[in-house]
Amino acid sequence: MLDRPLICAVLTQPDRIKGFDLPNWQALLSQGYSARLLGRLYSLFTERELFRYVPDELKWHFSSAFELSLSHARDMHIEVEKVEAALRMVGIVPVFLKGVAYDLASDRSGKGRLYADVDIYVPVEQLPSAEHALGLHGWRSEKLSDYDNEYYRRWMHEIPPLVHAERAVTLDVHHSLLPLTCRYAFSAKRLMMESTMGGHRILCNTDRILHAICHLFMESEYDKGLRDLSDLDLLLRQHAETDPLFWTRLLERADDLGVGRLCFYALRYTLMIFNTPIPEDVAEQSQRKWAPNPIVLRLADSLFLRVLTTPPPTDGNLSIRLAHFAMYVRGHWLRMPLRLLIPHLLRKGWMGLSAGLSKQN
Repeated sequence: MLDRPLICAVLTQPDRIKGFDLPNWQALLSQGYSARLLGRLYSLFTERELFRYVPDELKWHFSSAFELSLSHARDMHIEVEKVEAALRMVGIVPVFLKGVAYDLASDRSGKGRLYADVDIYVPVEQLPSAEHALGLHGWRSEKLSDYDNEYYRRWMHEIPPLVHAERAVTLDVHHSLLPLTCRYAFSAKRLMMESTMGGHRILCNTDRILHAICHLFMESEYDKGLRDLSDLDLLLRQHAETDPLFWTRLLERADDLGVGRLCFYALRYTLMIFNTPIPEDVAEQSQRKWAPNPIVLRLADSLFLRVLTTPPPTDGNLSIRLAHFAMYVRGHWLRMPLRLLIPHLLRKGWMGLSAGLSKQN
């Protein structure tokens, strides 16, 4: 097992910073920048009245990251209104997903968070109308090769990303919550029936968390793995505190949707890395029903504990590089059967090689 990074200990027990020396602060800053969690640390320190323990010469790192998160949130709210207005003209009410949904739901995980894009869901039968309406309001798909465009349209759970011509904000339009060929695929319409309308339409609490779990534990690239696991830690803590039936609802819904194995991994690694207060009977039930065999679990621990706590290095640590590569292959394997995956990876590899040779020439 790997030692937890310092930032995990601080997010779990922020009072630890009272005894920090300069090397501790330097390590925390480095990890905070790498994990995109400095804004969350600022929010945590100010809420716990701990910001005075941050050395004066380092405070700007945390405060500026939080100010950037506020700027992102303001831009995101503008985009939410613009998207809703554009789709209203064709009678579509989008469901907002992922980070945007955390903010709209006032989840703790939304505080201090940076937003790379806006994610929405619309039913597949409404997709042509949605694309047309969004196009009229300035959202355009970036140029893709014919192969990549067909890959998105035929196999993926979303259309190619749209970028607004003036605001340069990326919009991801989902017509399913998981890739169509994914082994854990389920009908998104089952979740939409319970989505909430609190001014904006978002998934209900349990489904929002399970979607986050599926997104993280089917991922192929873990450069934001620690940030996303911290999101899950906060979501689990918050909703367990406010809903006495939360754990029952979560396990039943995971079973109903067929994503129990992914839920098991989420509970296991939030507990191991963030000490998330998961009731013992919940952890035992999850392990009994959904854990893989001991050999697979040992391999999963080795890989997940590496990629979730350490971003992919550009050089150096071979074990970390191999772990990230293994998870890259696993993520694609979960999304596509081998008969589709092998030709796809060979095609992408050849395209990457050809592009590299063209640049050299």
